[in-house]
Parts: sequence; structure tokens; C-alpha cells
Amino acid sequence: MKALVIDDAPDIRIYVRSLLEKWGYEAIDASEGLEGLARIRDSGIPIVVCDWEMPGMSGPDFCRAIRKAEMGHYVYVILLTGRSEKADLVEGLNAGADDFLSKPLDAQVLNARVRVAKRIVHLEQRLAEQNRQLQSSRNKLQQAYDQIQSDLTAAARIQRQMLPTSDRVLLPLRAEWLFLPAAQVSGDSFNFFELTPDRIGFYHLDVSGHGIPAALLSASLNRSLVPGGGPGVAAQADFLDPAMFLTDLNRQLSDADTEVENFATVVYGTLDKRTGEGEIALAGHPLPIIHRRHGEIEYLKPGGLPVGMFPEVAYDSQQFRLDAGERLILYSDGVTECQDAGGEAFGDTQLQAVATTDTPASSQSFTDRLADSLREWRGSSDFEDDISVLVLERQAEAGPES
Repeated sequence: MKALVIDDAPDIRIYVRSLLEKWGYEAIDASEGLEGLARIRDSGIPIVVCDWEMPGMSGPDFCRAIRKAEMGHYVYVILLTGRSEKADLVEGLNAGADDFLSKPLDAQVLNARVRVAKRIVHLEQRLAEQNRQLQSSRNKLQQAYDQIQSDLTAAARIQRQMLPTSDRVLLPLRAEWLFLPAAQVSGDSFNFFELTPDRIGFYHLDVSGHGIPAALLSASLNRSLVPGGGPGVAAQADFLDPAMFLTDLNRQLSDADTEVENFATVVYGTLDKRTGEGEIALAGHPLPIIHRRHGEIEYLKPGGLPVGMFPEVAYDSQQFRLDAGERLILYSDGVTECQDAGGEAFGDTQLQAVATTDTPASSQSFTDRLADSLREWRGSSDFEDDISVLVLERQAEAGPES
């Protein structure tokens, strides 16, 4: 280990340097403080034995300069002094000295003090190495985290691309929707598509759980629930028969020999764009709402179990009709189960109130009103569960009511 002796007296420098070399140190000397600072910068010296009284830069001045300088490592300074007053010792410590050695010099005491310095320098070096390793690990973790965040952002973008971008395919029906994932990726999804020139298909699903596992199953189901979506598990199902469609989907998703980790609630239906006649099947999903043109709220009947739980589950279809000016509201349980600060759920009553509070003077849509109501209820825009809504509306006919 390197050690530096700074003293304006040549005989003291030579004596202390010879002692340090005898004890196994690589000893270097300097005749004054500025020279000593230069030696430390050039050689990375960690231990310094420095005289207090020197022309130009004194020992305390040297200590202050060392503590202000960026040496890249800790420098342990032992001041040699004939002073013994308490005020002098306080001054030296305040200047940055680590230890003192009284004159006349005692070789055994110097040896002991330098050994203490060596132990402390070793501790500092080990700590510095540990800090470097921790920083390296932190940098690697940060890089991994940044990559994960980048991947999640890309996954969220891809997932949003699976959602509708226009309701043109529904005309003369109209649609609006709301998508507020609790994380970057969501287990909720919905869509609509043309089955025949007069009939459209639609679905809304909610995969159990949150985050990446739920999003992966949601993406897989998205492919299965759209005709021509690819070689999904239900690609050959009859899209015009909602009950048969969910039955086939559930059978292919379920595996009796595998423990269920994720399942999905689904509502799938078809709707005639001209007549408003529809057929729908439910798999554990929150009950769809029909908002009648005069303000009445009507819930459809419950359906079967969520898909992916048991292979031998049959589903039933039910008929419904949308007259002019009426709409079908599909939503995930994240809407009604959204809790306020006191733990109270938003509930069906609040949802109905938003659905029936139409304000013709306002251009705000139902989904915009619902989003505002949920944020106000929650007290923030951070939700515990994914929130999604799909609304299909048969527009009111032009002209006066008959």
C-alpha cells in the first residue's frame, strides 16, 4: 500500500519514509503541501503522514484542500504536531485530519497509527468495491426495467390496436366505448364486426387477474372471437350462433387435467343492423343493460359459467331487440366494483344513473360521463381493476314521434 510523507524537514521525511518502507509500505515523500496534493492525484495514495507546521500550506490547510478535492478515493491523514492544546486538536479535526501523532516521534506509535489507517483504507476500498458492484447491479436492473417498460408499452399499443377504431361497419347502428386499463396492459377487450351484410357480431370479455398473464389470454381470445382472426381455438365455431359459439370456445379453452389459472367472462352476440333484432349468450359476465328510449333500464338474464373453468358447460342464447333510440350497454365488473376512498363500490345504481342522465344540451357521450363519474368516485385516475364499456345504439328515427 502506498503512503506519503509530507514535511519540510528533510531528516524527518527520510526517517519516516524509511520506517514506512521497513513496514512494507511503498513510501513517497514531498517537501510541502501542494507537492503532496499533486503526488496524491498522480499516484492514488491513500495514507498521508503530514507535518502541521510547514511554510506556505500548513497541515490543516492541506487537510482542508484534500477534503475539497475530488481524489476518487478516501485519503487518511495523520498530522504530526508538537501541539497539545485542546483547541489545536479541534482545529485539526475540523480541518479534516483523521489522527494525530505527537512530536518527538515514537516509531512504535507511528506503526500502530499507520496500521489503523491501513485497516480503515481497506474497509473504504471494500465498501467502494461493493458500491461499484451495487451500482453495476442497479444499472443492469434499470436496463431490464426499462426494457420491460418498453415491451409493456409496445404490448399496450398492440392491444389497443385490437380495439375498434371506427363504428363504420355498424351503420346505421352507432357505437361508443371506454377503455381504462388498471395497468399498461389489460385483461379486458371488446370488438364488433360484420358477419353478413345485415348482421354484426360483437363481444365483451374480462379475463381474471391483471397484468401480463391476463393480457396474453385476452389477446388470444381476441383472435378467437373475430372471424378470420387466425388459427385461434374457436376459429371454426359458428359465429351466428352465440350459445354454440361460447360452448365450443369453453370446451377448447378448458383442460380437465390442468389447474385453472385464468378464466374469462364473456358476452357474445349478434345483432341485425336493420331490424334491431339480436341474440346474445353470457359466460359469467356482468348482465348487459338495455337502455330503453323512454329511460327505462332493462337487464338481460344471467348466463353460464366463465369460459375456461370446466369443459362440459352448455350455454344458452336469449333474444333481445333494440328499437330506435335504444342502446345495449356491455361492461366489465371493474365499473360496478370501482371503490371510493371509503371502500364503497360504484354499483349498479350509479351506473344506471349515469346511463339515464342524458343531457341533449351537452355533447358529452355516455362513456365520457361514465369516465368522469368513475374518476370522481374513485378520487383519482388510478383504478384497481380494468374498466371497459361497449355501447351499441340504434339511433332514433328522424322526425316527430308517432
